[in-house]
Amino acid sequence: MAEYLFDPGYGRHLVSLVFSLEDMYADINKFKNLNQKKFYFKQYYPGMLKLLKQNTAFYLGCLLWAVYLKAQPEGDIIGNHCLGKEYNENSSLVELLFLMSFMKTLSKDTKYFLNQDFKYSEEDMEMLEIYKEFAQINEGFVKVEKNTDLKLPECVKTPSKEDIEKIKSTIDTVVTTGEFDSLMELRGLIL
Repeated sequence: MAEYLFDPGYGRHLVSLVFSLEDMYADINKFKNLNQKKFYFKQYYPGMLKLLKQNTAFYLGCLLWAVYLKAQPEGDIIGNHCLGKEYNENSSLVELLFLMSFMKTLSKDTKYFLNQDFKYSEEDMEMLEIYKEFAQINEGFVKVEKNTDLKLPECVKTPSKEDIEKIKSTIDTVVTTGEFDSLMELRGLIL
């Protein structure tokens, strides 16, 4: 029987969004002077945007990987660190929920500190909602032993065989380079 990785290799390129942003904000908030806070926020802002973009693309990448796995012959999923654990929705979605709520915070802070508008793409927010549904219907992946155990939200399209191969080759490139941006070009294949 075939074997498939739970994580195709994304994990080695990710940094915790929660810890990274908490560290940045701790640094900004250690100053009482508003001008100093503005200065540090401006310094951290490009890094914040990069983290948000990377994490958003990561969640799309997870959906793409699941679609790819569902298109393969039945096989075991190896390396599922969630398997056999007790399902707790809040803890399994902590990073995702943080990302979704941080969008509102960043929008306000960007206006306050930089006097600029920041709006997270509605398309990206929709995709995160779809990922949230995906994680919920799979109960945090605690029972996913085989690729056939994966459940996809109804709104997720089934790509052609050629598109499945394109998804796989793009994922392979992302795993090698750590550049998650190219995953966003594949959104239309499944959503």
